Amino acid sequence: MKRVSKQRQSGEARKMQLMVATLNSISKHGYLNSTINTISAESGLSRGLISHYFENKDDLLTYAHKYYLQNIDDFHRHVIVSIKTGHFTKLFYSACVPFLRDMGYQRIVIHYMSAAWIMPDVLKMHRDLWQRYRANVERRVASIARDRQMEIDVKMTATTLIQLVDGLWLGLTMEEVYTREDCCKIIRKWMCDQFGENPDDYPLVPTFDIENFETSAPLPPSG
Repeated sequence: MKRVSKQRQSGEARKMQLMVATLNSISKHGYLNSTINTISAESGLSRGLISHYFENKDDLLTYAHKYYLQNIDDFHRHVIVSIKTGHFTKLFYSACVPFLRDMGYQRIVIHYMSAAWIMPDVLKMHRDLWQRYRANVERRVASIARDRQMEIDVKMTATTLIQLVDGLWLGLTMEEVYTREDCCKIIRKWMCDQFGENPDDYPLVPTFDIENFETSAPLPPSG
Protein backbone atom coordinates (compact mmCIF):
# COMPACT_ATOMS: atom_id res chain seq x y z
CA MET A 1 0.00 0.00 0.00
CA LYS A 2 2.83 2.39 0.83
CA ARG A 3 4.51 1.66 -2.50
CA VAL A 4 1.26 2.35 -4.38
CA SER A 5 0.81 5.59 -2.46
CA LYS A 6 4.35 6.72 -3.26
CA GLN A 7 3.87 5.85 -6.93
CA ARG A 8 0.63 7.84 -7.00
CA GLN A 9 2.32 10.82 -5.37
CA SER A 10 5.21 10.59 -7.80
CA GLY A 11 2.77 10.43 -10.70
CA GLU A 12 0.87 13.49 -9.47
CA ALA A 13 4.13 15.39 -9.02
CA ARG A 14 5.19 14.59 -12.57
CA LYS A 15 1.83 15.66 -13.95
CA MET A 16 2.10 18.96 -12.09
CA GLN A 17 5.62 19.34 -13.45
CA LEU A 18 4.26 18.81 -16.95
CA MET A 19 1.47 21.35 -16.41
CA VAL A 20 3.96 24.05 -15.48
CA ALA A 21 6.29 23.03 -18.31
CA THR A 22 3.42 23.31 -20.78
CA LEU A 23 2.55 26.80 -19.55
CA ASN A 24 6.21 27.79 -19.84
CA SER A 25 6.38 26.37 -23.36
CA ILE A 26 3.33 28.37 -24.43
CA SER A 27 4.82 31.50 -22.87
CA LYS A 28 8.03 31.01 -24.90
CA HIS A 29 6.81 29.48 -28.15
CA GLY A 30 3.10 30.26 -28.38
CA TYR A 31 0.18 27.87 -28.42
CA LEU A 32 0.52 26.53 -31.97
CA ASN A 33 4.30 26.16 -31.78
CA SER A 34 4.30 24.29 -28.49
CA THR A 35 4.88 20.61 -29.13
CA ILE A 36 5.57 17.48 -27.16
CA ASN A 37 9.25 18.16 -27.89
CA THR A 38 9.23 21.71 -26.52
CA ILE A 39 7.29 20.58 -23.46
CA SER A 40 9.64 17.65 -22.96
CA ALA A 41 12.62 20.00 -23.13
CA GLU A 42 10.98 22.42 -20.70
CA SER A 43 10.10 19.71 -18.19
CA GLY A 44 13.19 17.54 -18.50
CA LEU A 45 10.90 14.52 -18.89
CA SER A 46 10.92 12.16 -21.86
CA ARG A 47 8.35 12.07 -24.66
CA GLY A 48 7.49 8.52 -23.62
CA LEU A 49 6.68 9.59 -20.07
CA ILE A 50 4.50 12.43 -21.34
CA SER A 51 2.62 9.95 -23.53
CA HIS A 52 2.10 7.78 -20.46
CA TYR A 53 0.08 10.54 -18.78
CA PHE A 54 -1.58 12.27 -21.76
CA GLU A 55 -3.12 10.99 -24.97
CA ASN A 56 -1.71 13.71 -27.23
CA LYS A 57 -0.59 17.33 -27.34
CA ASP A 58 -4.12 18.75 -27.31
CA ASP A 59 -4.95 16.67 -24.25
CA LEU A 60 -1.89 18.05 -22.45
CA LEU A 61 -2.61 21.66 -23.48
CA THR A 62 -6.20 21.35 -22.27
CA TYR A 63 -5.17 19.96 -18.88
CA ALA A 64 -2.51 22.65 -18.52
CA HIS A 65 -5.10 25.36 -19.04
CA LYS A 66 -7.42 23.73 -16.53
CA TYR A 67 -4.50 23.68 -14.09
CA TYR A 68 -3.82 27.39 -14.58
CA LEU A 69 -7.48 28.35 -14.22
CA GLN A 70 -7.64 26.30 -11.01
CA ASN A 71 -4.78 28.36 -9.59
CA ILE A 72 -6.66 31.56 -10.46
CA ASP A 73 -9.87 30.23 -8.96
CA ASP A 74 -8.11 29.18 -5.76
CA PHE A 75 -6.51 32.62 -5.43
CA HIS A 76 -9.86 34.32 -5.96
CA ARG A 77 -11.37 32.15 -3.24
CA HIS A 78 -8.47 33.00 -0.93
CA VAL A 79 -9.09 36.73 -1.46
CA ILE A 80 -12.81 36.47 -0.77
CA VAL A 81 -12.40 34.32 2.35
CA SER A 82 -9.65 36.56 3.75
CA ILE A 83 -11.82 39.71 3.72
CA LYS A 84 -13.96 40.21 6.81
CA THR A 85 -15.26 43.75 6.24
CA GLY A 86 -18.34 43.61 4.04
CA HIS A 87 -19.61 43.16 0.51
CA PHE A 88 -18.09 46.32 -0.98
CA THR A 89 -14.57 45.40 0.12
CA LYS A 90 -15.03 41.83 -1.07
CA LEU A 91 -16.24 43.02 -4.47
CA PHE A 92 -13.43 45.56 -4.82
CA TYR A 93 -10.61 43.13 -4.13
CA SER A 94 -12.36 40.41 -6.08
CA ALA A 95 -12.43 42.74 -9.11
CA CYS A 96 -8.73 43.49 -8.54
CA VAL A 97 -7.71 39.82 -8.43
CA PRO A 98 -6.16 39.86 -11.96
CA PHE A 99 -3.92 42.76 -10.88
CA LEU A 100 -2.90 41.80 -7.34
CA ARG A 101 -0.03 39.53 -8.40
CA ASP A 102 2.03 38.72 -11.46
CA MET A 103 2.61 35.03 -12.05
CA GLY A 104 4.14 35.60 -15.50
CA TYR A 105 1.51 33.60 -17.38
CA GLN A 106 -1.06 36.26 -18.32
CA ARG A 107 -0.34 36.14 -22.04
CA ILE A 108 -1.02 32.43 -22.32
CA VAL A 109 -4.71 33.19 -21.68
CA ILE A 110 -4.74 35.11 -24.97
CA HIS A 111 -3.45 32.00 -26.74
CA TYR A 112 -6.11 29.86 -25.11
CA MET A 113 -8.89 32.32 -25.93
CA SER A 114 -7.95 32.03 -29.58
CA ALA A 115 -7.72 28.24 -29.43
CA ALA A 116 -11.06 27.97 -27.61
CA TRP A 117 -13.01 28.19 -30.87
CA ILE A 118 -11.41 25.01 -32.17
CA MET A 119 -11.18 23.22 -28.80
CA PRO A 120 -14.64 22.75 -27.22
CA ASP A 121 -13.22 21.66 -23.86
CA VAL A 122 -11.23 24.89 -23.53
CA LEU A 123 -14.24 26.98 -24.55
CA LYS A 124 -16.38 25.23 -21.93
CA MET A 125 -13.75 25.92 -19.24
CA HIS A 126 -13.80 29.61 -20.04
CA ARG A 127 -17.57 29.84 -20.14
CA ASP A 128 -18.02 27.92 -16.89
CA LEU A 129 -15.45 30.07 -15.06
CA TRP A 130 -16.85 33.37 -16.31
CA GLN A 131 -20.42 32.26 -15.59
CA ARG A 132 -19.50 31.62 -11.96
CA TYR A 133 -17.64 34.90 -11.79
CA ARG A 134 -20.56 36.89 -13.24
CA ALA A 135 -22.95 35.27 -10.79
CA ASN A 136 -20.63 36.11 -7.89
CA VAL A 137 -20.33 39.76 -8.98
CA GLU A 138 -24.10 40.10 -9.38
CA ARG A 139 -24.67 38.73 -5.88
CA ARG A 140 -22.15 41.18 -4.41
CA VAL A 141 -23.63 44.14 -6.27
CA ALA A 142 -27.14 43.18 -5.12
CA SER A 143 -25.92 42.89 -1.51
CA ILE A 144 -24.19 46.29 -1.62
CA ALA A 145 -27.30 47.93 -3.06
CA ARG A 146 -29.48 46.28 -0.42
CA ASP A 147 -27.17 47.41 2.41
CA ARG A 148 -27.31 50.99 1.13
CA GLN A 149 -30.99 50.85 0.18
CA MET A 150 -30.12 51.78 -3.39
CA GLU A 151 -32.25 51.07 -6.43
CA ILE A 152 -29.90 50.10 -9.25
CA ASP A 153 -29.88 47.82 -12.25
CA VAL A 154 -27.88 44.98 -10.69
CA LYS A 155 -27.22 43.10 -13.91
CA MET A 156 -26.10 46.19 -15.83
CA THR A 157 -23.87 47.39 -12.98
CA ALA A 158 -22.27 43.97 -12.64
CA THR A 159 -21.78 43.64 -16.40
CA THR A 160 -20.17 47.09 -16.59
CA LEU A 161 -17.75 46.25 -13.79
CA ILE A 162 -16.83 42.92 -15.36
CA GLN A 163 -16.22 44.53 -18.74
CA LEU A 164 -14.14 47.25 -17.09
CA VAL A 165 -11.95 44.61 -15.43
CA ASP A 166 -11.67 42.53 -18.61
CA GLY A 167 -10.81 45.59 -20.69
CA LEU A 168 -8.14 46.72 -18.25
CA TRP A 169 -6.67 43.21 -18.14
CA LEU A 170 -6.57 42.99 -21.93
CA GLY A 171 -4.97 46.42 -22.26
CA LEU A 172 -2.41 45.62 -19.58
CA THR A 173 -1.56 42.27 -21.14
CA MET A 174 -1.43 43.35 -24.77
CA GLU A 175 -0.19 46.94 -24.58
CA GLU A 176 1.58 47.31 -21.23
CA VAL A 177 0.83 51.06 -21.27
CA TYR A 178 -0.28 51.15 -17.65
CA THR A 179 0.47 49.25 -14.47
CA ARG A 180 -1.39 46.77 -12.32
CA GLU A 181 -1.66 49.52 -9.71
CA ASP A 182 -3.27 51.82 -12.29
CA CYS A 183 -5.87 49.13 -12.97
CA CYS A 184 -6.78 48.86 -9.29
CA LYS A 185 -7.02 52.65 -9.01
CA ILE A 186 -9.42 52.83 -11.95
CA ILE A 187 -11.60 50.03 -10.55
CA ARG A 188 -11.61 51.64 -7.10
CA LYS A 189 -12.64 55.05 -8.47
CA TRP A 190 -15.44 53.57 -10.58
CA MET A 191 -16.82 51.51 -7.71
CA CYS A 192 -16.58 54.36 -5.21
CA ASP A 193 -18.35 56.71 -7.64
CA GLN A 194 -21.12 54.15 -8.11
CA PHE A 195 -21.70 53.47 -4.42
CA GLY A 196 -20.68 56.74 -2.75
CA GLU A 197 -17.56 55.45 -1.01
CA ASN A 198 -14.30 57.24 -0.21
CA PRO A 199 -11.39 55.75 -2.22
CA ASP A 200 -8.96 56.53 0.61
CA ASP A 201 -10.78 53.99 2.77
CA TYR A 202 -9.72 51.15 0.47
CA PRO A 203 -5.98 50.46 0.05
CA LEU A 204 -4.99 49.21 -3.39
CA VAL A 205 -3.28 46.18 -1.86
CA PRO A 206 -5.08 44.18 0.86
CA THR A 207 -3.41 43.73 4.22
CA PHE A 208 -3.56 39.93 4.21
CA ASP A 209 -1.00 37.64 2.54
CA ILE A 210 -1.58 37.41 -1.21
CA GLU A 211 1.55 35.43 -2.03
CA ASN A 212 0.80 32.28 -0.05
CA PHE A 213 -2.52 30.52 -0.32
CA GLU A 214 -3.88 27.00 -0.46
CA THR A 215 -4.15 25.68 -4.00
CA SER A 216 -4.30 22.32 -5.74
CA ALA A 217 -2.49 23.86 -8.72
CA PRO A 218 0.68 25.57 -7.44
CA LEU A 219 2.77 27.69 -9.80
CA PRO A 220 6.36 28.86 -9.40
CA PRO A 221 6.95 32.50 -8.43
CA SER A 222 7.32 34.93 -11.32
CA GLY A 223 10.91 35.43 -12.36
